[in-house]
Amino acid sequence: MALSLATVAVACGSTEPTPPPKTSSPTPTAAVVSTGMPTSTTELTPAPTGTATASLPTPPTSPTAAQGVALDAKTAAALQATLQSLRDRGNFPGISAAVVFPDGAMWTGQAGVGVLSTKAELTPDTLFSVGSITKTFTGALALRLAERGTISLDDRLSKWVPTYPNAANITLRELLNHTSGIRDFFETATFKYIDADHNATWTPEQVLARIGKPYFAPGKGYHYSSTNYVLLGLVLERATGKQLAELVRTEFLDPLGLSHTFLQSEEPITGTLAHGYLGPPTSPKDVSVGQAMLPYVSVATASGASGALVSTPSDIAKWATALYGGELLDPASMAAMLDVSTSAPYHPEIQYGLAVERLPVGGRLGWGHRGHLDGFWSTMVYLPASHLTFVVLVSADWPDPLKTVGAMVTAVLGPA
Repeated sequence: MALSLATVAVACGSTEPTPPPKTSSPTPTAAVVSTGMPTSTTELTPAPTGTATASLPTPPTSPTAAQGVALDAKTAAALQATLQSLRDRGNFPGISAAVVFPDGAMWTGQAGVGVLSTKAELTPDTLFSVGSITKTFTGALALRLAERGTISLDDRLSKWVPTYPNAANITLRELLNHTSGIRDFFETATFKYIDADHNATWTPEQVLARIGKPYFAPGKGYHYSSTNYVLLGLVLERATGKQLAELVRTEFLDPLGLSHTFLQSEEPITGTLAHGYLGPPTSPKDVSVGQAMLPYVSVATASGASGALVSTPSDIAKWATALYGGELLDPASMAAMLDVSTSAPYHPEIQYGLAVERLPVGGRLGWGHRGHLDGFWSTMVYLPASHLTFVVLVSADWPDPLKTVGAMVTAVLGPA
């Protein structure tokens, strides 16, 4: 049985902590909208011939590469102290984390509260919006269905969504790796309507109705776009005749025992919700008050397959460990997922494979994904060289997610 050391701490310092600079993306040049992931730097000119493209590290075949890295009382104390320090310095309402060690032991910890107005206790089971981490579930499902022959990653979008503009020239693979050129709905006039009424429910068809002019021709650039995954959700539902929530639950959630994870756009939520907060840190605004979904109904339903999941750090940590540890997909699918050679020539700040980001954290490179919707930041990362998984969920709009999780990495492994 995996060891679990969970601690809860509430920070109520008498002096006001100094918040970090308010940058919702680690990329200074990224275009950031009020919800959704930051758009990575987009360069439409490929690298010159001969320029090396980055490759992901090859994971060790066994946890012996992480010999000596284990969960003990000293490590647990260091992790909790780091989490508390992050909360204090960032003035986050609430922060919750989990770390899975090479032997399967899991540490969980929390600092702060779930709801500022009520001082609601933050527990290991408190649900957070995980935003674009949802894409890793949608992407893994697409790869699994491709393994079975239900779909092909080289299918044209027109096979499944024939009414979408230029669908005959866009492949599912281009949706998965954000090279389709399709505009991010967070960067269109559509989002103004989504944000205008937080209680409104949106369908994928409504979201897709006003996407507008593409960034570039399919396959001719890279631009992170949540619209790609809204379309993928439709493809997977039409290919199987089942709702995405049912597919994700049957294929992944139930087999892995992820009982605190819900695709809130399609299924009811069971559990206690943290509220999301917009800055400034000194007077945060609660965007989830009175809402049945996180961060609020309109953006949750509009995000759907691209960002509607709510979960806990422990569930997401189990997910990342199983996915990147090779338990869920065959070797060919794993190789395709982790291949960043398609995005690398366009020099994105964060290189992207198929529903995976190549994340620099704590001086190391990992595989994972960040998530951002109004009032929430989330990061999950698996370090293949050490077989460690880190997940940090924050109910605040202002942290730098890579620095936040990087501090947890350093607490376990020390400086790089």
